[in-house]
Amino acid sequence: MNAHITQGLLLLLASFFQARALSLSTRIFYDSSNHMHRDIQYHPEQSARIDACLDALSSYMRTTSQHLDLIDVSPVGQVSQKQQNWFREPFPHADLEYARQILIDIHSAEFVESLETKCRESRQRRIDEGKSALGFIGYLDDDTYITTESFHVCLRAAACWIECANLVLNSKRNFSFALTRPPGHHATKTLPNGFCTFNFAAAASVHATKHPGCEKVTILDWDVHYGQGVADIVEDLPNIRYVSMHQVPAFPYTGQSRGVHGKHKNILTVPISPDSTWACGYHELFTEKVLPFCSSPDWEPDLIIVCSGYDALSSDELASCSLVAEDYGKMTRLLRDHLGDNAKIMFGLEGGKCPQVQHMCLKCIDYTEFTLQG
Repeated sequence: MNAHITQGLLLLLASFFQARALSLSTRIFYDSSNHMHRDIQYHPEQSARIDACLDALSSYMRTTSQHLDLIDVSPVGQVSQKQQNWFREPFPHADLEYARQILIDIHSAEFVESLETKCRESRQRRIDEGKSALGFIGYLDDDTYITTESFHVCLRAAACWIECANLVLNSKRNFSFALTRPPGHHATKTLPNGFCTFNFAAAASVHATKHPGCEKVTILDWDVHYGQGVADIVEDLPNIRYVSMHQVPAFPYTGQSRGVHGKHKNILTVPISPDSTWACGYHELFTEKVLPFCSSPDWEPDLIIVCSGYDALSSDELASCSLVAEDYGKMTRLLRDHLGDNAKIMFGLEGGKCPQVQHMCLKCIDYTEFTLQG
């Protein structure tokens, strides 16, 4: 089976360094036990894309002086010491309980507890039957599956997004990245959807607004699919803005008209035509529509959360836009230039699947070095 990787690894490698060298290392959080959330048959959203990103990062760190800290939050096993700055830092129980409460805040106690109970009871049933604790439970909808360990994988993912927000808000880092799965931006207040069980971007944004000194948050979503779940959750929250640039028509077949929506006018949908490229469609809309909504004289966010989906690439199997790796670097550079040097930005992985692993890793790393030299 071919491993899958986001060509957005370019952004993960390059965006943190392309605009000024950072005095502190960039922290990238991942969960090496994310594979315990997996289907029993082929599914386009799978753990191999995380593995490929980590392998490429390991190779990158061996050949560059840039400093990355890769933090494995898995509660089991030992981190593979591919590089001296790989660390294993499981979340304490209090952090996971806090993440659980934030998920309840953005969804509901019934939503969160029902999934937690389903996973726990299925796991115990397997143990009682003398089977491995890890097992496939089934599908919550046509696309979204769970295993006995899915709840805990998702809880750690939520905690990663929250910790990334903490790092930049506490001025310990200009950037941070939650390299987690499954994605989250399709999960609504009441329903899992589109590979997504819980909504991590909404969780991080709601958490951030509880932080002293953080009054406004912007969520920028450049995944090729509209994150209707984020919009559903934050449309009632006037201190959070959400802007999505996405292909139409495409799943979830909403957000198909361009404009500002919601009673607080805090949702902007920017549909893009299939087969759009950076030069034909993306560049103009990103600079003229997306960036002014992210930040303007009457809206100065204290934190930007980027829903970093990389499925607008021409090679992605679930969409038909035609970006290339360099285009994500362009969007990142434009975002930084628009926000200024002191901008606080966190990234979290959403969608993006692509099979040509080695070719993409090399291309992303080559482009990173080119960007750094520029």
